[in-house]
Amino acid sequence: MTTKTLCIYSSIFLALTAACNLLYNIISLQLGELTIFLDSFIGWFFVLTFVGFIAQILVLRYFQTSKYWFAFFAGAIATITNLCFTADTYAILVLRQFASYYLPLLFIYLSATAISGISLIFSATAKSSWLKLAGIYILVISLILISATIWRMVAVNSTLSKIAQWASVLGGLTPILFMMHFLGEIKALKTTNTERPTNTFLEYICFIVAAVALTFTITFAILIADEGYMQLYWRTQNAKDINQFAKLCETRIFVGKKGDTLHYLLLKPLHYDARKTYPLVISLPAGGYGGSAAIWLSTASNRKEFPAFVFVPFCPEVIGTPNYPPIDSLFFGAISALNKEPGIDIKRRYITGVSRGGYGTWHFICTRPDLFAAAIPVCGGGDTKLAQKIVNMPVWAFHGSADRNVLVSESRNMIAAIKKAGGNPKYTEFPGETHGIWYIVSTKPGLWDWLFAQKRN
Repeated sequence: MTTKTLCIYSSIFLALTAACNLLYNIISLQLGELTIFLDSFIGWFFVLTFVGFIAQILVLRYFQTSKYWFAFFAGAIATITNLCFTADTYAILVLRQFASYYLPLLFIYLSATAISGISLIFSATAKSSWLKLAGIYILVISLILISATIWRMVAVNSTLSKIAQWASVLGGLTPILFMMHFLGEIKALKTTNTERPTNTFLEYICFIVAAVALTFTITFAILIADEGYMQLYWRTQNAKDINQFAKLCETRIFVGKKGDTLHYLLLKPLHYDARKTYPLVISLPAGGYGGSAAIWLSTASNRKEFPAFVFVPFCPEVIGTPNYPPIDSLFFGAISALNKEPGIDIKRRYITGVSRGGYGTWHFICTRPDLFAAAIPVCGGGDTKLAQKIVNMPVWAFHGSADRNVLVSESRNMIAAIKKAGGNPKYTEFPGETHGIWYIVSTKPGLWDWLFAQKRN
């Protein structure tokens, strides 16, 4: 392969890498951590990794042929550490393993990247203004991210996290600087008889790889962009539903014995009559309360068919997840305080939640099974050791078999534990469905009739 051909393919893959990074950063800035749970993310992750790796290999090859040895060896080490970090990221996303290695590997990768930046500044590559600028750019970004990583190992700081996020966004544009160098090289290079003969087979392989990379990049870019747009659309729609729901509710505050507070919303039944009794449906939030039982039960038709009180607590973000702080007393205190509310049937308290709310549902029924008549945990999990406490409670759990946010094994394990303890829970698993199954759950034939038919003895 001639130097000119090498520069051409390097430019192509660097451009693809920069484009991939830009698209990913645009989506992640909009969706945040939800980006990694998009159905198309794993495919996109592989495309991004493959394109970036080929770009790095071509750049290293250029350094080798140009005898930029310091830059070559520093870049090779950075590439190897990047592959290790990428492999660990994949294991965390898909296998849910090796999370403890994430920060150390990130630190090692960023350190190696910083050294590669130094190599571009203080070696023969510095004679190229673009490569020297790339080195300075890489070094600055790496130092910011290293500082953020070290601080993250000690404590969580939202401001520093924001700085690190934007540093990552800017770091994704690094390939553009290399690409500008190669475009300059292409312009300066002229094919002469002094160049080595062209390796037609190698160039053919490079062409095939570039064509495949371009095809997959475009395909998965369309998929992830479309899915990201739909997520934003439903987030906006949920926000509208939440605002509409909040207008129908009373905003209340429960004050605990220690003076701590729990804010919550309470929706009263349509055509509420204090002389009658109604069930209480507790709808646990998951980063908000859109796409939940609260929203579903607040529509005019459902309020008419299933008259009930609906209770939505404003719980901390960590509620329902492992190692969350003890807010049980506040939650149970607020529920008990509602016993004084005219019309609430304390024998017909139902609890449900999705995702984080699903975890909370499992936790609360296992902690205080005496309070609830039935439960609908969706995409959640719990402590299987406590399953024996709810063998007599009507439970109908739901999960998608392809859920990556909360592995389907979480629900399967709880259901199996209850059955082993002598219970007979209901469980519905949707083949091929991922995390966003609430709409399918809420329209499940017989679900709400089943729930409102339950009553504690």
